[in-house]
Amino acid sequence: MDEKRLNMDILKEVLHGKRPHNDTLFLKWLDESEEHQRLYEEALTRAARDLYIKESFDRKGVWNKVLNETSKHDRVRFMRRRFMRYAAVMLPFVAMVAWWLLNTGDAGQKVIVAANEDNIVLYLSNGEKVNISQLDTTGMLESNGMKIVMNGGRDQIVYENQNNTSDELIYNTLSIPTRAEYCLTLGDGTKVWLAATSKLRYPVHFVGDCREVYLEGEAFFDVARDTTKPFIVKCDDFSVKALGTSFDVSCYDDDEYALATLASGKIEVTLGEEKRILTPGEQAMIREKTLVVKEVNILPYTSWMEDRLYFFNEKLESIMKRISRWYGMEVCYAHPGIQELHFTGNVPKYTDIQKVFDMLEFATHLDFSLEKGKVVISQKKE
Repeated sequence: MDEKRLNMDILKEVLHGKRPHNDTLFLKWLDESEEHQRLYEEALTRAARDLYIKESFDRKGVWNKVLNETSKHDRVRFMRRRFMRYAAVMLPFVAMVAWWLLNTGDAGQKVIVAANEDNIVLYLSNGEKVNISQLDTTGMLESNGMKIVMNGGRDQIVYENQNNTSDELIYNTLSIPTRAEYCLTLGDGTKVWLAATSKLRYPVHFVGDCREVYLEGEAFFDVARDTTKPFIVKCDDFSVKALGTSFDVSCYDDDEYALATLASGKIEVTLGEEKRILTPGEQAMIREKTLVVKEVNILPYTSWMEDRLYFFNEKLESIMKRISRWYGMEVCYAHPGIQELHFTGNVPKYTDIQKVFDMLEFATHLDFSLEKGKVVISQKKE
């Protein structure tokens, strides 16, 4: 085995948690040359950059602080120890190792997990179940004449008004399974992205002085503006009203709280008699009949439609719920308190779940054992 390959193997073993950061062989390798220190530093920087938290790692600041605090004679050894200390502090907050680390030397061997679109079901007003794979650009008609079609790219359901003038409310329900999400365009032009294990009940044609839909789970709404008809999302015990805006609502039954996160425009969140107006970058949290508004990093809440799951200073329990909804698995914790740990980062959705757990193990120093649709999380043995 050539020296370059050996160097990368040692580095990958450390970054993947297979070799401890205080391992004698690794520390010796790190002391051997500035090139080795550079490789390690770049690996951490790449991980931070890939996770959109590059600003958390000031490479010049770290090295300058080290150099300023040690004599020239002891510089190399002290640099190694001090840098290792900074790295040890930084790594848990980096949270996810960069995707390239898991695929170095394995180009072309990525495992792709397809979306579970074959099991997305549309319930028509007469109770008929339609698999969306049965829809095409020719579409089908609802009882009031509204046309349901797939757009040209077959990646979105669209409702087209065929000169319908009926005042009758006709409802459809779109149900999304695990490992799937889907977008539909409602009769008023509003676009809705539904997350895994979610349902949306909505009129195929809006009538009256408001536009109401009913959500179970999570959805992102890009509302078509109509100042005469406010758009209202109703969940079990609260509602979100908008005129023309984009926002995310999450109201899963098994979550400890519900969330409404505003990306643009304004929304009004109502819980009982209490009403709160949100501006972009704010989030309403509903828990045990209380409503709290705060400023948040909206990325984890408004970009889940992409091919990654994002989280920012989020409890492991909450992160694993999102992962379990996507992959359809049960989560168990072998030791108390593990689920309370907080992490920042992101994981890919369309990949082998074992690779996701490999990244989580590196970032969290926990063990993720996958057996027959269940993952057991435990403290990693020293």
